[in-house]
Amino acid sequence: MELECLPGLVPTVLATLAPNESIYCEHGILLFKDPPVGVSRKTIQGGGLLQAVERTTVGGIPYFLTEFTGPGHVGLSRDGTGEVRILELAANQTIDVAEGSLLCADAHIQYGMEHVKGTHRPGRMSGLWLDRLTGPGKLAVHGYGNVISMALAPRELIHVDLGGLLWKDSTVVAKTVNLPFGGGLLGKLEAFEVLELIGPGHIALQSIDPKVPHF
Repeated sequence: MELECLPGLVPTVLATLAPNESIYCEHGILLFKDPPVGVSRKTIQGGGLLQAVERTTVGGIPYFLTEFTGPGHVGLSRDGTGEVRILELAANQTIDVAEGSLLCADAHIQYGMEHVKGTHRPGRMSGLWLDRLTGPGKLAVHGYGNVISMALAPRELIHVDLGGLLWKDSTVVAKTVNLPFGGGLLGKLEAFEVLELIGPGHIALQSIDPKVPHF
């Protein structure tokens, strides 16, 4: 299975699948495929009915994934400006990808979910959901705007806009915090919510929040 980035204002990832090779992706991002490529549904396991409703209606995580099986080519696009990054995970290597950013993943990659609780302030009060992917295998992600990569040392932290995270190593701890505008009651009331990332591990950021209209 090969993944290739087709660059442009709205980039596309091209997957070349040999017979019986498969990838999965979110439903609804298919751009094109060869007729011999088979299509099936991959059900997301775990969490029960209530968590499924929460992650789909509030978090934006799909109820099921679409699986494509070769031989043939598949083109996938997120219908947004930005960059496509292709990553290869080693065996048991795990990363967390921001909701709405995964383009596709090798069928050998284990799929799960991670939830970061919100602070219940205006904005993303319920926090955010992440796709948890465990290797081995290749995957492609779509970063909206420009993609910025960096490594955090142990206990090193950085504050990020809630829509700024593209992916992180599972070793990086993520939590939401409130940053007050100065002291006193007024400062606390006007506090805004950010995502705090604590190393060690690698992270990638995107310069456009995909939940904010940017066309």
